[in-house]
This record gives sequence, structure tokens and C-alpha cells, in this order.
Amino acid sequence: MRILVLGATGGTGRAFTEAALTAGHTVTALVRDPSKLAPAQGLKVVAGNATDAELLARIAPGHDGYLVALGERPHPLAFLPGPQRRRSTEVCSRGTAALLQALDGRGRIGVVSAYGVGPSRATAPWYFRLYFDLFLPALFADKERQEAALGASQADYVIAQPVGLTDGPATGTYLASPEGRIRKATVARADVAAFLLAELERPSHHRASVAISG
Repeated sequence: MRILVLGATGGTGRAFTEAALTAGHTVTALVRDPSKLAPAQGLKVVAGNATDAELLARIAPGHDGYLVALGERPHPLAFLPGPQRRRSTEVCSRGTAALLQALDGRGRIGVVSAYGVGPSRATAPWYFRLYFDLFLPALFADKERQEAALGASQADYVIAQPVGLTDGPATGTYLASPEGRIRKATVARADVAAFLLAELERPSHHRASVAISG
């Protein structure tokens, strides 16, 4: 497969890119800073902004699958009141909207969101919801807009909603629940990447959100 990845230098995007290349796929990575990705066989790196609709219109066609792993790191003082906590972010929603515009209903899209966004918020434990509201309000608002844009489109997509992400090798024992059930409070990024790669290779969830936990 030929896969376009948005957000390939982030934790989950990097894990997905490595897994896809290991599986023999070719990957186009659209990144702001190409120096953050080491050269690899099957990898093509394009410098640019994932919210650039004109750029995506040029490079998105011709791929067999798409992975959106966009996000921003929370401000280190996000727990304090003030401008740094209230700052808005739009990279997830704007990047996804630009890709949807470029594809115009074509292709299969895998998206990294978060457990507690959209319908899964109703099933999330209270301490998850408290953490979201205190530390990640802007990021989760952006992901809400991202998921809404997908739902309003004609695209074939699957949204992975992982719980707390950890580093480390894939375990292969993760729980993928379209009903929003979770087993543990954490999951390895490599397991989320494995789920999304499998969904691009052999789709089983269509226009659906799937909670991913360890």
C-alpha cells in the first residue's frame, strides 16, 4: 500500500510509520521538520504544514490509505489559569478538513483521536473527564471538531480513541471496542499503530470510533 501520514513525527505517528515500513508499505510523511525523520527505505518525506489545503490537494491523490495522527503537546503550565490554558488549537480539525477536501470522499482514513472525545465521553470514568477538563480543554475541543468533520463527510474512516498512551513495543493484547469499553487506563502507542495499520490493510470498522486500551 501507499500511505500518506500526517503527524509522522509525533509518538503514535512515528510508531505507525515504522510499522507500515516494516510491513513493506511505502509511506509519504508530511512533516513540518523533515530532519526529525531518519531516512528509510520506502519512506518519502514532504516538508509542509498539514493544514495547507493546496499542498494536500497536490500530494494526497494516488495513495491507498491515509493516517491522521496530528496533535499538539499540552502547555507545561496548562493546569494553571491564564492565557496558556485558554489557548486554542486547530491543527487536528484543520488538517483533517484539508485532507477531506483533497480526497473528496475517496480513500480510507485512519485517525488518532482520544478516549473521551465524542460518544465515548459518556462512558469515560469521572477521573478521565476531570483530567480532560483541567489539562486538555483546547486539545479535546479540537478533536471534537475533527471527529465532527469526519462524521459530516462522505469518507470511509476509522477513529482510534486510545486511553493514556505509553511507549514500548506492541503487545498484541490490546482491546479494541466500538462500544467504548476499556480494560486498562493505558495502551502502547505501538498497539494503537498496529490497530490502525490493520484497519487500512483489512478494514473492519467503517465510519466508526473504536476505544483502544491495554
